[in-house]
Amino acid sequence: MKGQPGPGRGKQQKDTTGPQTVVVVDDSSTMRTVIQKELEAAGFDVVAFNDGLEALSSLRWMQRLPDLILLDIDMPRMDGFACCEQLRAMEAQGLFEEAEEARIPVLFVSANDTFDNRSRGFHLGSLEFISKPFARGDIAAAVSKVLRPQTTFAGMVALVIDDERSLRRMVRTCLEQIGLRVLEAEDGRQAFELIKEGRAEVDLAIVDFDMPVMRGDEFIHLTRQCPETGHLPMISLSAAGAPQTILRMFRAGATDYLVKPFIAEELLARVQVHLNLRRYMCHLEEMNRNLYDKAVNDALTGLRNKRYFQEAFEELFARAQRSQGDLSCLFFDLDHFKRVNDTCGHGFGDYVLKTIGALVKANVRRGDLAARFGGEEFVIALPNTGLAPARFVAEKIRTLVETHRFRDQGRQWAVTVSVGVASLHGHRPASATTLLQLADQALYLAKGAGRNRVVCCPD
Repeated sequence: MKGQPGPGRGKQQKDTTGPQTVVVVDDSSTMRTVIQKELEAAGFDVVAFNDGLEALSSLRWMQRLPDLILLDIDMPRMDGFACCEQLRAMEAQGLFEEAEEARIPVLFVSANDTFDNRSRGFHLGSLEFISKPFARGDIAAAVSKVLRPQTTFAGMVALVIDDERSLRRMVRTCLEQIGLRVLEAEDGRQAFELIKEGRAEVDLAIVDFDMPVMRGDEFIHLTRQCPETGHLPMISLSAAGAPQTILRMFRAGATDYLVKPFIAEELLARVQVHLNLRRYMCHLEEMNRNLYDKAVNDALTGLRNKRYFQEAFEELFARAQRSQGDLSCLFFDLDHFKRVNDTCGHGFGDYVLKTIGALVKANVRRGDLAARFGGEEFVIALPNTGLAPARFVAEKIRTLVETHRFRDQGRQWAVTVSVGVASLHGHRPASATTLLQLADQALYLAKGAGRNRVVCCPD
């Protein structure tokens, strides 16, 4: 469909075959082009108009109705609100559809993101308000949310717990329409075992109250005790006229409820609210993890940074003293690293540092603590490790670096490191700072002895 005139002004029906069509109405040719490219890349057919008057005039003669209209609010001749008002009037007159309630979905786009504009759009039946400037992908995501609901929650999982098979089947059918994968359980115990054994990562649970073996409130209470499901959205189901049942479910930890019998639209509305919130919370958690990683890790090497190491090393030292265990420290840096940067460039130098970070990370134990201390300096803490095994680890790292072929973008350079070693039991330092200083002193002894070697701090 490309907006070609039809044979007459008869009533039209929406096409259910082929790509879905979106009409874009915006007076900015640049904005129309940007939106059209994004929607076409997402698999939609696009018909673009300059303003609301042109769009309405063309709709009367289109062979097939569009599946959705994207309207800019601020346009000359006829703005988006006036265009939508006339569209709704034409629908009410039966010019487009046999059924009055089957209205064309409308999304508003505007730089004036105000409460009044959002409210006016809502009362005109707009399903979404997109604020300018928008990020790449926002338009396609908003349109897909309306026209392709089965992709909205793709990848998310719902657990339906009810002893009535027919109800589970009905709920499953509804949830699969918005892209959810659905798991079923006949009672609370079966559902709890499924979650506890980790057989599925569940994003939402819909739980009946009255079930054999284990009731819904018992399941919710037990599930709330598990750290991984402590914040899982859970919608309780109960029979009409049972306020005490609803109260018991909420006391157990339910986040919402539905009274049976319920309609599919109410179920989907409640489910989507909780899943959108869960997705938002998961996004926040991921952002927090990323911020934490940036705060404690060295961006280039992926090892811990100096600040994190110093704080964690204090804890390791105190723990070793309390348990009378040993703690060793390796301090090393790259020999003649300035020559690498001066000869091969700082890009190659960064490549060397990053590669050494990867070598260290691959050759220390899970409980060891490795960090980039600054520049070309690195440090490793080895809990429960004496001086002799620490020296063995140091020699292993020295050999790995010496034998590694550092080659990048046509450049190659031989790299070596000097390593200093000190330990708690071997040198009896009074503090973590002193232990670190002893390893640093041993490093300078290694450099003074000719570099590319491991030296233990003298007793």
